[in-house]
Formats: sequence, C-alpha cells, structure tokens
Amino acid sequence: MKDYREEFWKGLEELRRSQKETDRKIKEIFKELAKLQRETDRMIKETNRQLKETDRMIKELSLEVKKTTRSVAELNGVWKSYSEKIIFDNIEDALKNAGFQDFAISKGIKRRKGDKEIEIDFLAVGDGYVVVVETKTTLKVKDVRGFVKKLKDKFLEFFPEFRNYRIYGAVVGINLQEGVEKFAFKNGLMVFRYKDKGEVEILNPEGFEPRNFGVV
Repeated sequence: MKDYREEFWKGLEELRRSQKETDRKIKEIFKELAKLQRETDRMIKETNRQLKETDRMIKELSLEVKKTTRSVAELNGVWKSYSEKIIFDNIEDALKNAGFQDFAISKGIKRRKGDKEIEIDFLAVGDGYVVVVETKTTLKVKDVRGFVKKLKDKFLEFFPEFRNYRIYGAVVGINLQEGVEKFAFKNGLMVFRYKDKGEVEILNPEGFEPRNFGVV
C-alpha cells in the first residue's frame, strides 16, 4: 500500500527548497536593483554637479564677454574721441585747401525732434554754404551710403536754418576700405584722409565739383 504521508513530506520538502531558491533569487534581484539604484543616484548627483559647474562656467564666460564688450566699447569711444580731435585740429586747413574760406567749425552737434535724432561730427558754416563732415576710423562704403541718406533726407529737417544754403558733404577716414573713395566721388562727396604728423589730405581728383545737397 502506497505511503501518502511519505509522498506528502517529500512534496513539502521540495516546495520548501523551491521557496528558498525563489527567495534567494528575489534577494539577488533586489540586491541588484539596489545596486542599480545607487549607481543611478550617483550618476544623477554627478550630472547635477556637472550641470552646476557648467552653469558656473557659463556665468563666468558671460561676465567675461560683458567685460570685454564694455572694454572694447570704451576703447572705441576713446579712439573715436582721439581721432575726432586729430581731425578737428587739421580739418580747417584741409577745407581751405579744398577751396573753402572764411568759415567757422563746430563739432559734435546733436539735435532731436520727437523720437528722432541726428548727430553731425563737424559742421563748417561759411557765407551761403555749409560743409557737413562725417568722420570714421575706417571709412566703409556702407558709411558713405548712410551719410548720403542723412544729407538728402534728414539734414534740412533738423537744420532748417540752412534751407537756402549750399550744402556740401565730406567724409574723413584714417583708414579707407578699398574702393570707398570712388563710391564717395560718385555720390558727390569730398573725401579726406588723415595722414601722419597731423596732415589731412583731400583725395578728390582735380576738377571735382562737390554735390550741392541743398538742391532738391
């Protein structure tokens, strides 16, 4: 006769062994999960640290860029003031050499109408004429184009007292972009270039007649 009790105990023992193996595997799984969690936490902390370091570096770089931009702007301002002084000290003789006599020169003139503004670097006023002078450290074609537009569209709006005057334009540069003088000649402007030792030379060809921007 079959002993069911023996079978029962064997089955129970087998079940216990199986349960232990299952528990062991579960513990291993949880142990591995805990390890992965610690590694994930470590990586998150490292990532956060790197992000903070990156933010710090970006802030420092941004501050350096601002400082550099401010320094360049200040340097440009100093150089512009210096170059304008050099030109102002010598532009009178240059204009006389170009055929203008008995005039008074003013510099740094600004006028505002509502939200619009105009700035003139130098203005030479003579008997029945004015010479509007634009100065640039490096004179470029775009500067000439903008200056012509200023003379045509804005000057008399801000300086109506010169409506019956002959209005001439002159551009002055320490450095000249290639071809800029020819572009200026074509638009009727006088072109001056600052040379060493305080000399300002006129570059317009012999027989050049400056354009009268006072004629509409």
